[in-house]
Formats: sequence, structure tokens, C-alpha cells
Amino acid sequence: MRIFKRCVVAVAAMSLGACNLDLQNPNQPTADQVVSSPDGVIALATGLQARFAASYFNYAYMAGVVTDEFAATAAALVSISDAEQGAVAPGTGIADNVFNSVYRTVRTADELIAGADRLSGSFEAGTRSGLKALAFTLKAEALGEAIQSYQRIPINTFDITTPTYGSRAEALVVIRALLDSAATTIAGTQPSAFFNTNILTPGISLPNMIQIYRARYARMAGDNATALAASNLVARSGTAAFSQLTFPVPGVNPFSNVTGGTNGIAVRRGYRTSMSPTDQRFSYFVIPSTTLTGRIGTTPIDPFSARYATPSSSLPVYFPDEALLIKAEALANQGNLAGSQAALDSVRTDCTGGRGLDDPKACLPALVGSLTQADLLTEIYAQRRLELLGTGLRWEDSRRRNAVRGPIAAPQLPVDAQRCWLPYSFGDRNANVDPTTRLSNVPADPAEPATFPSGCATP
Repeated sequence: MRIFKRCVVAVAAMSLGACNLDLQNPNQPTADQVVSSPDGVIALATGLQARFAASYFNYAYMAGVVTDEFAATAAALVSISDAEQGAVAPGTGIADNVFNSVYRTVRTADELIAGADRLSGSFEAGTRSGLKALAFTLKAEALGEAIQSYQRIPINTFDITTPTYGSRAEALVVIRALLDSAATTIAGTQPSAFFNTNILTPGISLPNMIQIYRARYARMAGDNATALAASNLVARSGTAAFSQLTFPVPGVNPFSNVTGGTNGIAVRRGYRTSMSPTDQRFSYFVIPSTTLTGRIGTTPIDPFSARYATPSSSLPVYFPDEALLIKAEALANQGNLAGSQAALDSVRTDCTGGRGLDDPKACLPALVGSLTQADLLTEIYAQRRLELLGTGLRWEDSRRRNAVRGPIAAPQLPVDAQRCWLPYSFGDRNANVDPTTRLSNVPADPAEPATFPSGCATP
């Protein structure tokens, strides 16, 4: 409120200075102005969480469309129905929105880190700890979404007008270091009550977010020991185990915004019909239909359930059982097949009321007999598909399993993923130009595989 009042005063003062037309818009303060006061830094933390909600959804929406999760509804743009068949043209919204929103999140996180450091003496130690850990965490996840969308990405961008693009392996080092910094920060000084009640979005458990992301990117890096250790630190029960973005009025859950119109999507009916007849998870995500079809008329779809389509419904930033599935995979890779199967069974047998969480519930029987390592990994990825719908992770899982199937034309229905990467952002290609060579720092768009199924090159 104090920031808003200062803006009102500034507007009033502007009316007295009619002779000076070179005036700054008081509603667009510079980064230096924002991080020069504690109020500004706190407002920045609030804005960061809103930007993260937008970038996370843009990534999950896009990744669902280029895999076998989502299909364009009847009124959707042609570019969306093209994307669900594997065709994403450079410059289209589905390609550029991810990049633009991810790097707005990264920029805001960098500014929050700088502001928390600059004004360290103005905050209670626990508040500063929470601010920095939040910034480290959301920056890491935003960069993680970038490496799951683009073959190469800008890694170091703060106050750099023409950043260079780095490899996935280079970015993973930075992502994991940011998450380790977040964990170390709150372990050293617990976030204050003020941070938890007045700054952090209601419904978010920062310690659990940090650990699930540490497990997620350790798994991606092939570090089974860290993936296992971090997954074991994610809470298994109670409200703190489930982090969700909330949308009090007038806020709107972004999935509700795409139940129709030019960006409309729905869940492919094959998600539901491929389940075991007794699997209960479909009811969490969809309303069964026998008649609805997508923009490509042969695509059968189920509308989102009220869990997603209601404007005020929350948006999970991860599902708690992802930790168990990461644990099961790490144990299988380490040769602990019995432990892996036990973790997997914990996901399969989770029923309504289990663990006190409103998360997807399979309510399936435990696996029969002792599975081989190969069979366990196959079952883990089958459960990931059913448990983690709409998180964007399906695309990375398809790459990991060398299951990119390539473009597919109607009336065929896609399986796994239709392409490897998005084309790079037009805006960055035009703006990110080396001042010496006058050439763009943005690489050429990566070539897609010519034979399928395929993995994806990650130079």
C-alpha cells in the first residue's frame, strides 16, 4: 500500500511540472527503484510468484499439446491443432510464450535476489532467508522448464543484454546449484512467520517444493543417489505435502481459461480409456464424454473436471506421488528392486482419503510377484503418465524413453510425443545480437529426427 500511495503522490506531482515532458511513468518503476525499499522487494516477491504461475502454465500447456495429453477444442487456433500433430512454426504463440514467460520469471527472481542482498539489513533474517530461497527455487524451476522445451537456452542473463546459449548439461549444473542454495538457505535460517503468512502464496510449502525439484533434476541428470535422498525429504501426508497455486477472485485458474475459445484444449479421451477399469485417477482430471471431439474432428476428448475448469480451483505445482515415482526409479536403477516395487505399490494402492491429500488416487491393487528391473521401469513410466497429467513432465519422459514418435496426421492419434524441441523465440532471435559480429546469439532451430521412435539430441 505504501508503494501505491507513493505512486499516487508522484502522479499528483507530475501535474505541477507541465514544462517538463521527459517524465517517468510512475506505474513502471525501474528495477533499481523497486529493490531500493523493503516494500518494493516484498512486492517483487509477490510478483515473482504470479509470473511463475504464468510461466509454469505456459510450459505445461505446451508440453501437453505436443504429447498425447491434450487436444485442441473446436474453436482453437489452427496453430494449436498443428502443434498436437507435431508441427510448431517459429514465431507462433505456443513456441514463444514459453520462452517469454520463463525469462520474465528468471529476470524477476534475479531482481529479488539482488534486492534481498542489497537491503539485507532491512529484513528480519528469516524473511530475507525466505525471499532468497523462493527466488532460487522459482528461478531454478523456470530454467528447468526451459531446458525441457528448447535444445539450448540462455543460462546467465541478469544484466546481460546479449546472453549466449548454453547446453542442457551446463544448464542442469546451474539449476541444481540454485536448488541446493535454496535448501541450504532455509536450513541455515528458517523462513520467518511474516514470510510464510504474508509473502508466500497460500497453499505453497517451500521446503517441499525445493526437495521435489532437487529430486526431479537429479533424476534428469542421472544422479540416482541425490534423487533418492531428496525424494525421501518430501512430505508424504498432510496439507504441507501438496503445494498448489491458489486463485482467489478475481484470479482465474489458467486451465479454466483454456476450456474453450482460441486457446482451448481438453484431455484426449485415450488418457482415460487406457487406464485399468478400476483406476480412479481419471475422475480427478476429466469429466467422461462419449461424444465430444476436438478441432480435428476425429480426436475424441474429455473436458477438464471441475478440479481444473473452475476459475477459483487451485493449480498443483507438483503432485506428491512424483516423489515416490522418482524414488522407485532411483531404487530400480541402483538394483534395489524390492524397494522400488514397494514405492511403486504405494502409488498404485493410494485410495480416497489416503495420506490426507486431495491428489490423484489410483486405488489399484499391489503388483503381483517380483518384477524385473525392465518391467519396473516400464510400470514406473506408465504410472507417471497417469499420475502427472498436466505437469509438462510427459514430454521429458518421452525423450528419456526414446519414445518421440514424430508428426502424425489425422485421423491417427498420437502416442507419447510428436516432436523433440520448440523453435527458438523470434523476439530473442531479433533482439539478441552480438554487437561485434552483428550476428544473432540464438542458434539455428534444431533439426527434428527423421526416423521414429527416437530420442532427442542434447548438445
